[in-house]
Amino acid sequence: MKLRVAVIIKRFVTTGGAERYAYELTRRIARDHEVHVFAHEWDFHSEEKIIFHKLKNPINRPTWLKQWIFSLNCMKAIEKERFDIVHTHEKIFKFDIMTIHSPCFRSYLTNKKGILKAIKTLTTIFSIRKIAWLLLEWIQFRYDSNKFFIAVSENVMENVINNYGLKNSSFRIIYPGVEISDKLSPLTPKEKGEMRRRYGVEPDDTVYLFVGSEFKRKGLDTLLYAFSILEDPNSKLLVVGDGGGRLRDYREKVRNYGLEGRVRFLGLVKDPHFLYGISDALILPTLSDPSPLVPIEAMAHGLPVAMSEAQFCGASEHIKAGEAILIKNPLDPYEVKSALLSLSQRDISSALSQKGRALAERLNWDSVYKETLSVYQEVVERKRENL
Repeated sequence: MKLRVAVIIKRFVTTGGAERYAYELTRRIARDHEVHVFAHEWDFHSEEKIIFHKLKNPINRPTWLKQWIFSLNCMKAIEKERFDIVHTHEKIFKFDIMTIHSPCFRSYLTNKKGILKAIKTLTTIFSIRKIAWLLLEWIQFRYDSNKFFIAVSENVMENVINNYGLKNSSFRIIYPGVEISDKLSPLTPKEKGEMRRRYGVEPDDTVYLFVGSEFKRKGLDTLLYAFSILEDPNSKLLVVGDGGGRLRDYREKVRNYGLEGRVRFLGLVKDPHFLYGISDALILPTLSDPSPLVPIEAMAHGLPVAMSEAQFCGASEHIKAGEAILIKNPLDPYEVKSALLSLSQRDISSALSQKGRALAERLNWDSVYKETLSVYQEVVERKRENL
């Protein structure tokens, strides 16, 4: 049965974890079903037929008001048409399915104890911003037997259930996937050397890759310090992301650590696949990341990976022995340094590369689509039963 599906995402682009998830999944849905995307902006170049509906974006600040306006505009636009499924990747009022890409805002209060929790609660009472986010979140998570939630990791699912008391039967965990395509073809030594030189990297250097726009949350502070005590002049770090507006601060940190010749800031990169090809390993000592795409993408390209344990990084929920190096404490620069040293050892990196790639091949976007389609069918059946 061909479904008529509305997909909600503010930015239908390939930069950003939630955005990339929505983009890759929606492309595949559109191959078999009629898909309408409601967004502020999009950058779509593919053969799939998708109908775009541009929603007004009157303001960028404050973000809570922007989100409320976006939700109201979505409701008005969707009510004009009839859809079998309304699938949102954003915080909005009305939907059939919501893919949850991050922990609850309410965690800001519930993960605190004692006097600290009392202080947080008091400051919330006098904050329009916090009350607005909490109210929007309460509306979206209040119990409705027709609503269904897809969490991108077990950590995210448990966070929502613990905060809002929802039933496990209303949830499905569907991890992000990776693109398995000709982009994964390895570069020749000549191509690799030429591309490395464009970024100030020599053919014999050990090149580590870090990808993540929110540098502080992704653990770049600890990584830079760990890099400064690595004491290997032939090790280089390529940093992808805009730093959440703090790129100047991090450039200064690099100067203070004496790393100017060893760290390269590349800014936002629309398609990072070529960077996997010129790197030797990926490291992500993130402090909080529900389910990042980057580690699994790196594995698909054959890179050995080091990343934070599952309590910090949802992608680590996949990992079994020997598939990646797991960092127990991403705030410990000496543990991060140890991970860097392990990644540079040929026997260790070779084993990680083989096992990581095998894992990534099982976690592809086509599997994500099949699992999501089964949720669609379940929701459609529920809606029919409740008519």
